[in-house]
Amino acid sequence: MIILGVDYYPEQWDRSMWEQDITRMEQLGVHAVRIGEFAWSRLEPKDGVFDFAWLDDAIALIAAHGMQVILGTPTNCPPMWLFESHPETLQCESDGTRTHPGIRGHRCMTSPVFRSYAARIIRELAKRYAGRPEVMGWQIDNELESNHCTCSACAKSFRSWLQQKYRTLEDLNHAWGTAAWSGEFSAWTQITPYITSRVNHTDWFNPAYMLDYERFAAWSLTDYVRFQCGLIREYDPHAVITTNSCFGINLPDFHQEFEPLDVAGYDNYPPVILPEDHEEFYSNAFALDFVRGFKQKNFWILEQLGGPMGCWRPISPAMEPGMLEGYAMQAVSHGADLVSFFRWRTAVSGAEMFCYGLLDHDSARNRRLEELEHFSHRLALIPNLSETSVQSQVAMLYSADQEFSFKTQSQSDGFAYWTQLRLFHEACMNLGVNIDIIPARESIDRYQVVIVPSFFVRDPDLAGRLEKFTREGGTVIVTTRSGVKDEHGNCLLGEPLPGPFRRLCGCFVSETDAIGKAHQRLQSEHGGSFSITSWCDLLSLEGAEPVAVYMDRFYAGVPAITVNAFGRGQAYYVGTVGEKAMYRSLLLEIFRSRRMKVMDFLPDGVESTVRSGIGKDFRFFFNNTLAAKTFTLHRQKVFLQPMEMKILTRTGQWI
Repeated sequence: MIILGVDYYPEQWDRSMWEQDITRMEQLGVHAVRIGEFAWSRLEPKDGVFDFAWLDDAIALIAAHGMQVILGTPTNCPPMWLFESHPETLQCESDGTRTHPGIRGHRCMTSPVFRSYAARIIRELAKRYAGRPEVMGWQIDNELESNHCTCSACAKSFRSWLQQKYRTLEDLNHAWGTAAWSGEFSAWTQITPYITSRVNHTDWFNPAYMLDYERFAAWSLTDYVRFQCGLIREYDPHAVITTNSCFGINLPDFHQEFEPLDVAGYDNYPPVILPEDHEEFYSNAFALDFVRGFKQKNFWILEQLGGPMGCWRPISPAMEPGMLEGYAMQAVSHGADLVSFFRWRTAVSGAEMFCYGLLDHDSARNRRLEELEHFSHRLALIPNLSETSVQSQVAMLYSADQEFSFKTQSQSDGFAYWTQLRLFHEACMNLGVNIDIIPARESIDRYQVVIVPSFFVRDPDLAGRLEKFTREGGTVIVTTRSGVKDEHGNCLLGEPLPGPFRRLCGCFVSETDAIGKAHQRLQSEHGGSFSITSWCDLLSLEGAEPVAVYMDRFYAGVPAITVNAFGRGQAYYVGTVGEKAMYRSLLLEIFRSRRMKVMDFLPDGVESTVRSGIGKDFRFFFNNTLAAKTFTLHRQKVFLQPMEMKILTRTGQWI
């Protein structure tokens, strides 16, 4: 059974409303209610004075209506009395100043004082609720980002992390190449988190130093997650624990963050306004597959788009018909086994009062509730859907080091690591081919095709693993800006790009052209030409054959994309950034050569994925556009309204 949930904040509403709200949830088929993640001031109104009576009553009422709760630890928003007594628990911004209390997420995760208070409230919650049947799971904190606090406690922790990694300042100076700009450290105390107010540009910092700082910030967050997990598991070793990831400013190493957790969680807010430009990315299919890769299994949506968005930006237009259900079904099609809508009631106070939930301020039944009801009924028609998962023949390797390094050193105007990932992913979706996004350290043996986009910072073992995979019959795709830096973030010396991937790809880069936002063209050997932008690697062949050549500038006719026979497999090198159609064309040729099943007849904007299990398959078709679409499948015309999802079973039944 796919679990249907809603996010509810009983502490924000008069008790007289609880019964009516929870009754309506039950009538809609809700199974789980997510509560508690912002309620610290109500749970501990004064230092050491606890009040759980209201939470007991809310959980009891939810349970009486046949539902369970996902209980949040309230550490994202400590009460004001804590900051008044201990102002050092406020985090410091990137300019070194303390965050103003009153917003959310304003605590320092590293502060020993904060952790002592956090441990106390978590233990009180765990003692009271751990192991109870009403609690199906726990959520740690809220929308955690990599820890970029610059306070003295975080500076001390950063230095300690570096001392454990490098042991001596001599080794650190060598690894960071601090001889540049006379940046050598003579004492550990000279090293601090980078504070932006001290220089004009963040990209003036030593890139190796910044890479290690980002790694530390990701580790610091993971340490915070482990800290909270340990407290809950003291009272319930079998608790199901997660947190709600988001893609904010300071991305963590998600695979590291979720290692101590039981299930991946995500806050899913697809766009209400779809762009008119065909080349823009807007589908949340990429994010959903990315999240599934955190644990490489089915996941939970802890916040699902429930209404027009506001608060952090001007209020968005109304959701289009079908959008609420379509986006929820899209999440399920990519492996979500729980979808919890944010939020049941739209807030009437606080910063999120115009971030609309399922119920508007008038509390009346509305179109979004009707779609939720229809979504609930459709899920009930497929009770065994949770016994299936997304199984893929294609993998794309993700590495947080690449994100961290590209973030601190721009390569050309418009070039982005995530763009490289999304170009391949979107092509797979439109060809109906499942794709996993996995950490680079994971085994790749079970896949047929492995895509390695812009592997900028070296992983010492990866090239050898890819060579073995290809030699044994696999297909590998490596792209531009790969093999540029060593593991410390310094450029590799004495070897042409793509560095460690040169032998596998059978080519090397003789010259580069960072063309930025300019547009040029390349010609495919299979026919057709495509627009390219951002970057051009001029490739010299060492056994590889050209797949496409440049058409413009002084390097017209020079290979841009190549393929190299390597053992029983093939390795492709893509030396530029193309339009979406280029990636679809390339992957279509590769998938056909491997006799993989593709759906090359799907219209633009229609995505298809499969969830499979023992004796069952469900093929999802999602029209992620605002125009009606049609295609032919098994000699049958299939019509999709805007934002509509249709599901085809193994027996040929449409749901």
